[in-house]
Amino acid sequence: MTIFLTSIVVLGILGFIFAALLALAADYFKVEADPKVAAIVAVLPGINCGACGSASCYNFAERVIHGEIAFSGCVVGGKEVAEKVGAVMGVELPAGYHKKVAAVHCGATEKIRQRINRYEGVAKCAAANLVSGGGLACSYGCLGFGDCDCVCPFDAIEMVDGLPQIDPRKCTACGKCVTACPRKIISIVPHEFGAVVACSSKDPGAVVRKICSVGCIGCKICEKELPEIFKVVDNLAVVDYTQAPRDCSVAINKCPTKCIK
Repeated sequence: MTIFLTSIVVLGILGFIFAALLALAADYFKVEADPKVAAIVAVLPGINCGACGSASCYNFAERVIHGEIAFSGCVVGGKEVAEKVGAVMGVELPAGYHKKVAAVHCGATEKIRQRINRYEGVAKCAAANLVSGGGLACSYGCLGFGDCDCVCPFDAIEMVDGLPQIDPRKCTACGKCVTACPRKIISIVPHEFGAVVACSSKDPGAVVRKICSVGCIGCKICEKELPEIFKVVDNLAVVDYTQAPRDCSVAINKCPTKCIK
């Protein structure tokens, strides 16, 4: 009985000593948190999606405070959240800030696509791309199985006739669809710009004409009409999104294959 009581007393004393040491260590090694971190976290969406390149919303706030990333980097929150984070940091959004959305650089629906053979494998773009390009004649176009739709966490993509349609009201430019597409036909562009080339083919125009009625043929009409916006590179029209958004209707209307949307 004496040994039992002695053991309890000794363990109690040891527990008290260790608790005191831990309390002292916690006080000695504690890191004072910047109140701005908590203020930024409070205005963030809080979904920890990782679209900003940070591990969590809290990590994003810390990196903003340390100057590692831009305060407008929360793609999910968009302009509204960027303004609130900027207010915490005491800075304003640059004049050229624009909402960004995902854009699909292919306009060939299921009815338009030409096939050179029949694909009967796994109904995934990633799988079909590995097996003779899903049997499509165009080696650049959308495969149509909706891998992008499956990974979109915001329900911003709908497959319509085998082609992804982006809802700009829901799209947060998180980039998950960009990563999921094996043919890299999706990119993130400024929503206000008003022009997207819905084609990714770098084949010569003569080849494109044979396999796709809505593909870019590199005619350079868009470049002639708006040379400061459009350039034809490797047989494909591209948009210079570093320029200020402007009305591109003249190029859109004159495009012979209507591949500029």
